[in-house]
Amino acid sequence: MKAWIGLVTAVSLLTAGCQKTDQAQPAASDVTASGSAEFKQVEAAEPQAFPAVSDRDVVDPAAPPVSPGAVEGRQIAYAYAFGIAVPTGKMEELLDAHRAACESAGPERCFVVSSSISGLGEDYASGGLELRATSDWVAGFRSGLEDGLEAFDAVLDSSQTSSEDLTVQIIDTSVRLETNRSLRSRLQALLRDRPGKLGDLLEIERELARVQAEIDSTQSILNAMRARVSMSSLTLSYQPRFSAVSGSVWRPLVEAVSGIIPSLVTSLAGVVTFVAGALPWVIALGALCWVGWAGLGRLRRRRKTQASSHGGGTTRSF
Repeated sequence: MKAWIGLVTAVSLLTAGCQKTDQAQPAASDVTASGSAEFKQVEAAEPQAFPAVSDRDVVDPAAPPVSPGAVEGRQIAYAYAFGIAVPTGKMEELLDAHRAACESAGPERCFVVSSSISGLGEDYASGGLELRATSDWVAGFRSGLEDGLEAFDAVLDSSQTSSEDLTVQIIDTSVRLETNRSLRSRLQALLRDRPGKLGDLLEIERELARVQAEIDSTQSILNAMRARVSMSSLTLSYQPRFSAVSGSVWRPLVEAVSGIIPSLVTSLAGVVTFVAGALPWVIALGALCWVGWAGLGRLRRRRKTQASSHGGGTTRSF
């Protein structure tokens, strides 16, 4: 029975290898034939031009196997990053406006991954907002971003766009998923049509459980890659924007004056800490010095008394 299981697994893996080779060779030849022209075409394309992936394209675990040939065009995942300079008093309001714009579009088009803000009301305030959105929503957001910043006295400080081609990974994962599903079907048929000893049945069930776990893992990876293609990553960073006065040559002086009280408090805290640490040693050294001084005084008085007695006896002898 173990030989049958091994034979079924080997045939399935061999079939997967042939399918993967057939899929990889045309892809390689197409890339070689197109050369740098195709690369430039993908690079120059607008982010919203990549093939959209709808909810139907995200494979459900119960759905039929996905054929690698069904993957058409380049599967590209885009990531956008924008740096925004905004007055600290309006930073939270601007972040909330961007988050509300995403949430109002609905989770199918945009959803918030994370949101943070710190140091409100201070010069070092900063914030961040990470979104996942479809290409059309990102395109609309980008087109109206700078105009929308004017109401908050903010400016676009930096902009970055990056992309990752996931075509090969998606094809490879789809082939592996289809192969494992085929192997699962064969193991199920073997378990159903070839009853045998209890040990053989348990061996088949263990192999079937292993294959099913690999199918679930591969399916999750495939869904994650398709989600990256269908919904781009959008990161917004908020930094403080200073006015012309605060950014002038007088700003260091203003900062120095405003830092007087914190500096005094820090210095006073240092003095208190020093005194608290040195006080026990001062007391101990003072007591030691007092004992030494008292002992020295007694010694001097004793010597003086002895000298006086010696001098008086000498006088009487004459």
